[in-house]
Amino acid sequence: MKSRFLVPLMHALAGAAISVQAAAASFSGPMETTQWRVDASVFACKLYQQVPLLGQAVFLHRAGEQQRFYLSEINRQLAPGEARLYALTPSWRAFGQHQELGSVTIEEGDEPIRLGWRDSQPLMAQLHEGHQLLLRGDAWYEGESGVDVVIEPIRFRQALGEFQDCLGRLLPVNYDQIRRSSVHFPGGTEEFDDAERERLDNLARYVLADPYVTALVVDGHTDGTGLRAENLELSKRRAEFVVAYLVERGVPEDLVQVRWHGERYPVASNRTVAGRAENRRVTVRVDRFEPDPDAIARAD
Repeated sequence: MKSRFLVPLMHALAGAAISVQAAAASFSGPMETTQWRVDASVFACKLYQQVPLLGQAVFLHRAGEQQRFYLSEINRQLAPGEARLYALTPSWRAFGQHQELGSVTIEEGDEPIRLGWRDSQPLMAQLHEGHQLLLRGDAWYEGESGVDVVIEPIRFRQALGEFQDCLGRLLPVNYDQIRRSSVHFPGGTEEFDDAERERLDNLARYVLADPYVTALVVDGHTDGTGLRAENLELSKRRAEFVVAYLVERGVPEDLVQVRWHGERYPVASNRTVAGRAENRRVTVRVDRFEPDPDAIARAD
């Protein structure tokens, strides 16, 4: 998404209060109950605050990805377009400055604001310093001059510590990154280099951590060089080599299905060196089922 946090817009509005717009819809939580919380697992770290009647303000770091920030809406309030973002000195502090952080783009959908790692860092820094964040945008509904969303710094520092502890336990990859994996081989061999080993190591770590993985389907392939019967046998050895490697790292053997196809299914032209390198491969498909949260709740 487009944002302009990092342009030189940050200037102090010394002594000037950021007043609520006339007829604006304002969303913020009460001080006595509003706080930051953390959902932690080896798959993702989520640092979030509920904004009553609106949704959530979320810092999310999935395994294998960079941190991002998003604002979710359970009830649509913000109209697509540009919105302004401010850092405010909380009302319980006697002195301080208000800063305009810049503009963000409001998009349609359940996450009208989505910011990447670089643009999420100023927000985290302002909350860590005890500043409120005020988002001021246009209202989706006619008859209102705008929408104000206030994100509080309450319990942010403590929750940030929990969030950072979670980051240290994240897996190196997530399911989207390993659900379809390919390991490539030099010509005529069934062994691979260190980069391919690391790929399989990460895949094994994910499989061992995710109880919802149901199967690994391993398929061996070769390029079109050589005799067809020999290629079929070579693809078998490559597939079995990968299976043995995964089993050595703890993957249950009964999860694995192994197949081999020789030169039958190329993904690139065998007429070029690069194409043949792409075809010398073993693919690993990781199957899993996504549990129904409602069913889990009923079981509890």
